[in-house]
Amino acid sequence: MDKQRSVARQCSIDAIPKTFALWQGAYAERHIPTFPVRIDKHPAIRGYNKVGLRGSEQLALKFIDAPALGFMCGPTSMVSVGDVDSTNDNFLADFLAHHGATPIIVRTASSKFHAWYKFNGELRRIRPWPNLPIDILGRGFVVAPPSNIKRGQYEFIQGSLYDIDRLPVMQNLEPELYVKPAQNKERRHIACPMHGMREGDGRNTKLLRTIGPIAREIYAEHGTRDALFGVAMSHNSDSAEPMTVEEVNQIVGNVWKMTTEHRNWIGRHGDRRTEVFSFITGNVDAFCLLEFLRVTNGAEATFWITNSLADSFGWDRRRFVSARDALIDLGYIRQTKRAWSWSPAEYIWA
Repeated sequence: MDKQRSVARQCSIDAIPKTFALWQGAYAERHIPTFPVRIDKHPAIRGYNKVGLRGSEQLALKFIDAPALGFMCGPTSMVSVGDVDSTNDNFLADFLAHHGATPIIVRTASSKFHAWYKFNGELRRIRPWPNLPIDILGRGFVVAPPSNIKRGQYEFIQGSLYDIDRLPVMQNLEPELYVKPAQNKERRHIACPMHGMREGDGRNTKLLRTIGPIAREIYAEHGTRDALFGVAMSHNSDSAEPMTVEEVNQIVGNVWKMTTEHRNWIGRHGDRRTEVFSFITGNVDAFCLLEFLRVTNGAEATFWITNSLADSFGWDRRRFVSARDALIDLGYIRQTKRAWSWSPAEYIWA
């Protein structure tokens, strides 16, 4: 009897589709980073809101049995969702009539509806209209089709991932449902640096230089990419001809990537020169290893620095170990786990 129960339980587990591993690549092709979601509709990892395309691909190799997947609404995916929290499709019809038709509509596991739109700076607002069972999801995560959870499956009932590039923006939303320009007292840097700028005036470069130092502050305070996006949109709104959301999102993505990889030297060229000069006059090998680690490991990464890397640099083992020890002594990296015969040592950014 126990053996029969064990077999039945295993068959039940095997019957659950490995949705995340199967669909991660399809979403990545549309530039949407996804992460694994458990059968109880909760993300299977911490820090899911920070997952990028490369991290998503690595997670698909690790969470091969995850039955569901999710993604972050907003600037990461460039998708906003009208969440109709009712099985009554009349509410969906009214929502589409007022805020615009969309080619992608999803039926959730509880037979409710998600209408997908192109992100246009919307906030996350639960029940913005008190008498309507509707949420606006311009932030936060949503479970994505064809996820399987306890209550059932998410499915596209209109359109598919191939329609992502055709998504329209939501129409007729109240101003308070969008990212608001920051108040003057919150502008800790140059006041209105993009005031009056137009296409051809160097808007892109100006915005990058403006948000670069702010990105370091946000990251140091454990803030998010979305927070930086809000600041960027605020500065963009000061332009005489603001850039599109896509242009702002691309600049934010580049700056945030540099920041999380410890390569954001925007506005700190003097500091960068000092760092480079100090290494060149002291330990060039340590500088080469540091730059390699910055490019290959994110800010929150736990990584190996095995002696076998010496071959990749064309160094002998003693030279490689000396460079690694120098980075530890200088406070750039820290060892968190000793090496054992079956496992290499692990490091993090100090």
